[in-house]
Amino acid sequence: MLGALTTAALVIFGILTTPHFFQAGASSWTGVAAALGVLLAYAAGGSRLAGTTASRMALPWALPLGLAAGAVYASEIGFEHAFLPQDNTGWGLIEFGAVFALCLMSGVLVAAEQRRVWPGALAGAWTAMIGSLIWYAALLAVTYAFQGSEAQAAIFRAEGDVEDFRRSGMSDFNVFMMQDFLGAGFFHLLLAPLAGLLLGSLGAIPAALVQRWRKSPAKSAG
Repeated sequence: MLGALTTAALVIFGILTTPHFFQAGASSWTGVAAALGVLLAYAAGGSRLAGTTASRMALPWALPLGLAAGAVYASEIGFEHAFLPQDNTGWGLIEFGAVFALCLMSGVLVAAEQRRVWPGALAGAWTAMIGSLIWYAALLAVTYAFQGSEAQAAIFRAEGDVEDFRRSGMSDFNVFMMQDFLGAGFFHLLLAPLAGLLLGSLGAIPAALVQRWRKSPAKSAG
């Protein structure tokens, strides 16, 4: 809940400090509603979900691994601004590969410990949710900190944002980028739990089966 509300505050700060943002029309209002809506869903749904038995089994592993996923995201954002790559595609593949591996690992560890699939699958979802909140907060905070700098301009060029802006037909680049951040945050946070649940399940199913087989009476007798 704290992470979601902190990130929502960063979203609000961004739209309030972007001149002419709401002059762009309905698309701006839609983007704000979508981003804040998914963050409020994280805050409300996450607080309720955390009290379930399966989540209490999952969180001892999912919390540190989610923080590790967030550290991967934040490090990649920081490295971009420090080293200004002309093409960050490779960095992105490493970043998401590492996060996917952490979600998978979360499912394996929890399922092996609990010998149940659902807590392991849920651990993957929690890992993805925690990491994604850190990603969005870090993205917004670093963007605001480097606003107008040459480093930020170089990153926008490397990621193709300048070309996207030219094709958009919009007249204000800052408004375009704020809308882009709102859309990216919405879709990333929306899909993260689903992707994490899938990855957690892929890790949890074999881990739980192996542990049950090892603990089965026939195996023990053998």
